[in-house]
Amino acid sequence: MLLETEKENVCINQIVGQKKNEIEVEGDVIVNDIKPDVLSIISTSGIPCVYKKEIMDGKIRIDGNINTYIMYLADSENSAVRGLNTVLDFTRNNRCRKLFVRNDSK
Repeated sequence: MLLETEKENVCINQIVGQKKNEIEVEGDVIVNDIKPDVLSIISTSGIPCVYKKEIMDGKIRIDGNINTYIMYLADSENSAVRGLNTVLDFTRNNRCRKLFVRNDSK
């Protein structure tokens, strides 16, 4: 009798906590010399990117950046609309109640 076996890896993730929080990221943006200065900002948009998460002593530290696009009215003779891309870095520390980290390495 021939017996065939199959090996299958199973990965299980369990949510131990969940929190929604809004943060405000501020920063200075330097306009290159080849672009005209900013008269007024028309609109801004950004895409956040979290590149590091650490859990330690009941706190969560999140490091990331926001890739931003700024549309502005230029301070020039014809007051043209211009755009500017820039990156704003951020770090956020959040305290979490009842945050337990368990490492079951065998």
